Order: sequence, then structure tokens, then C-alpha cells
Amino acid sequence: MTRRLLAVLIALVLALTACSGVPTEGPVERVSAAPGRLNPGVEIAPAPPGRNATPITVVEGFLHAMASYQPNYSVARAYLTAEASRLWSPEAGVRIYAEGNPVVETDTSATLRAPVVGTLDTQGAYRQSTETIDHDFGLVEDAEGQWRISNPPAGLLVSEYLFSSAFTRVTPYFYAPGGSWLVPDPRFYPRGAGAYEGAARAVVDGATEWLAPAVEAAPRGVELDSVRVSASGVARVDLQRQGSDLTEAERVALATQLVWSYRSFESIVAVSVGWLGEEAWAIEPYGEVIPATGFPEADPTPRQGSRQLFALEEGRVVRVLEGPDNTHLQVAPAVTAATHAAVRQDALVAATVSADRGSLELAPLGESVLRPLGTSPGLRRPQFARDGSVWVTNDAGELAVVSPAGDWTPLVVEEVGDGRIEAFRISPDGARVALVVQWASGQRTLGLARVRPGEPVTVDGWRELNMATGSLAQLTVLDVGWRAADSLLVLVDDGRSTSVLTAAQDGSTVVPIGPTAAQDLVELAVAPGAPPMVRSLEGEVWRYNSDFRWSQHAAGLSEIFYP
Repeated sequence: MTRRLLAVLIALVLALTACSGVPTEGPVERVSAAPGRLNPGVEIAPAPPGRNATPITVVEGFLHAMASYQPNYSVARAYLTAEASRLWSPEAGVRIYAEGNPVVETDTSATLRAPVVGTLDTQGAYRQSTETIDHDFGLVEDAEGQWRISNPPAGLLVSEYLFSSAFTRVTPYFYAPGGSWLVPDPRFYPRGAGAYEGAARAVVDGATEWLAPAVEAAPRGVELDSVRVSASGVARVDLQRQGSDLTEAERVALATQLVWSYRSFESIVAVSVGWLGEEAWAIEPYGEVIPATGFPEADPTPRQGSRQLFALEEGRVVRVLEGPDNTHLQVAPAVTAATHAAVRQDALVAATVSADRGSLELAPLGESVLRPLGTSPGLRRPQFARDGSVWVTNDAGELAVVSPAGDWTPLVVEEVGDGRIEAFRISPDGARVALVVQWASGQRTLGLARVRPGEPVTVDGWRELNMATGSLAQLTVLDVGWRAADSLLVLVDDGRSTSVLTAAQDGSTVVPIGPTAAQDLVELAVAPGAPPMVRSLEGEVWRYNSDFRWSQHAAGLSEIFYP
């Protein structure tokens, strides 16, 4: 997608449709958005075709009407022949096409030829696209001599600009398998009053097709009836049961997902959940009305995690101290010649790679102790997963997970094939992993894969993410990190300079953020809630302050990392 236009999406109004796909019925009403997502863009007011409209006017009117939700898309259907209106299915998905591609008309036809930059499936999940539209709308004259469309597209066709104005991003949440924390599953929906109901329906219906194998399934025997929002901002979610009642634990889990999903709306201050026609469930410790800030323990990001910056300095693990003398605190006395390292989320233990890059060791911080985890040639930068295991790759591009007891399990990403994994970062919730892969062609690309726990752990579902922007067309991806549970920072090289991009996990937004003064950047240190850092080949560390405003933070470091 043209990233200049996609940047608008960062400030979208958060709202949802009346169903988990594109809505076709329900009332129309403005819905408020989460802080930082308000889009002050122009409201689209679709109009039916005018009398004696030209072919191109009919098609352009239809394209505008598709981008604005109406019950059953009645205005958009007014541009179609009776037969086409009967057969058209706007809920079949959305294709977003590039700006600067006007409809081409002749005396009797109108055709849209344009690159498709992204698609939404029936669940609202975004995916980047390299498809091209070449669609003849099949204009015909009706009995009154008025031009109408006999060949509408499958689903909706929406331009980038109208997509950024008329659609909004929302994040339903689902539980990680066997865990007590949530995993985000972002989607896009048209704006409208169905937003409240759509948020609940997404939770009840389950995760998107891609994420579903990596998270818990939706509760069985539960259907959404309706959602009512009071003037005071309390969302009452009425459910219908198709079988036996839910256990208390199942009620708490479902309420937790709904509360976190409703954090998408600044107009929602609390949530209550219950069976249709019955009192709301009383959920401890909140009672029948749960504040939108409830269930903080389900945060996808570990709440107990340290936000201190650590580094390697002359082979020693240090905590980086900001100051004019560039002096840092050694925290693992037993480590004197490490080549790579990571620190566990609680900042109590480090994992280090030996000087010959053949051994992986655990080093409790503050203690003169090293505990071997195993050996393998050419080890590279490790990372602790949320469950305490250590993930590590090597020069051959192989990925492995090492248990706290030292058991090594190779991880094969089948879709990557002969590609070599150069860098990786596990998401804060542990359900996804970002991979930088070098292919036989020499190209380095970024993608996401699912992490499915079990014996053994499975990594699959590779999806490449295109980081090219309008100003950075040819890119080599160098490093990646999770800025939040659903967004990334990506270090790239365009052949002239290196820079950092911020990107949504689905690639729907990709925006450069600098720095402009730093040169030869090679590594990121990123963690939710902590200021992003980037290191140069010479060991200079730069701290992110705001977009294109970075300040030098430290020097003389060979690796940087957050727990």
C-alpha cells in the first residue's frame, strides 16, 4: 500500500461492523474511537445515481458508495442492474487498490485497472497483495435509458484514501494456549454503529484463520445476541447459550477477552456480560460491571518485565547507564568474553554465547556462576521466550529452542525452505515470531510465523511482509523487534543508508521514523513500553525520542538488548 496514505491509518477512528465480516444490515451511527486513533477525515455521504449520469459517473459513484457502510449497501446497489444487485455479495471481502488509477471510460464501458495493495478477508483480516485489478463493470442501459452496472466485483473495491477514511482497525483478543495472557488479532471494519456488536462477535466467533492454530478456540455453545451501550458508556453484552452453562473459569475468560477487545473504544468505560434475559455475570473482583481497565494480568506483554537496557561491552554483560562518562554496570561477573547475550524478562538471568560461539550458557545476574545449556557451532543472538526457554539461531540459519534443563529442539519453518534465518524476535505473548530470512537470491525479507506450543513446538504459517515505502522501494531487512504486541520496528538498508520503520504486524502500515543522523546501523533493541534503541557498526547507540528525533545514548557497545 502507498505508505504515505497508509500512515493515515495510524490515526483511525476505531469502530466495527455488525458482524465479523463486512456488514450488510444494521443501523448507521458514529462510533467513538480509542485514544490516538481518531481520524478527522472527511465523512463519506454516498448518493444514488443521478438522472442521465454518464458511464464514468455511475462507476465512480458506485466506488464511493462501496466505501461507506449502509444497511445492505442499499445506495451502492442502486448503481446495479436488478439481476446484478440480487447476485452481488459485498460481504465477500475487500480489495484496496492504489491511488492514482482513475476509471478509464469509453462511450459504453468503464474499466478500473490498478494495483491491489491489500485485501481484507471475510473476517476483516488484512493481507498485503501484489494482485492487479482489471475490471470491466459491464455497463448497460436499463429500460429508462439509464446506465447501470451489470458486472460488480466480488466483495468491495475501495481506494487507499477511502479505505483510510472509511475503515478502522480493531483488536480482538484470544488466549494463548494454556496461558493466562492474551494474544491480539487485529482486523479492519467499516465505521458504523455495528462496531460495538462486531467487537463482541469477533471474540465469540474465534480468531482469524491464520492465528487460530496458535491460540485457544472460542467457547463452544455460545452465540452473540446483541450489544447495548448506555449513555454512561457501559457495554452490556447479551449472549445466548446453545448447550450447557459455562463454568466460572470460562465466564471469567470470556469476560476478559471482551473487556480487552472493548479497550478499542474510548466511549466504553465498562463492560457487563450475561445470558440474554438474565442478570449480568458477577465476575470477581469486579462484580457485574467490569471497568475497561480490568484484568490487567491478561496483558499480552509481561507486566513484570524489566525495561532496563542491557548490552555487551568488551565481552561483558552490562546494564547501560546514561551519562557523560559512558560507564556501565557489569551485572554478570562470570561472563567475560561473550559474543552474544540476552536477559530474561525478570532481569535475573542472562543467556550468553561463548567466545568461540560454540556454547550457550546461563549466567544468574549478580553471581559468579555459569551453567552450560549445550553446544552448537556458529551460535548467534539468543532470546528468552515468555516460558523461560531460550531461542537461538546459528550461522547456517537454523533455529532451535532450548529448555531451562538444556534440552535442544530444532525448529523447522517449512515455508522458509532453503532460506536462512538471519534474525528473529518472538512476540511478547509468544504466539508469533518475526523472522528475517535471506534467500538464495541474496534478498533479505521480513515475515511472521505462528508459534504452536506442544511437543515439539511448531513454527509455521510464514507470511512475508513487504517493507517497501514510497521513498524506500528497494530494501534489505537487517533486524526486527516488537514495539508492542501487534506492531514492529524494522531496521532496513536501502543501499545508501540505514533507517528504522514502524510497521503493523499485518503490514497495513509501514512508516519511516529515522534516524537521519546515524550511519551504518546494524541492530535494534526494542521492547513494549521502553524507548527503542539502535546500534551502529561502530558501537554508537541511538535512542528514539519521537519520529525522526533520536539522540545518542551510549558508545562502545557490541550488542544491545532489552529483557
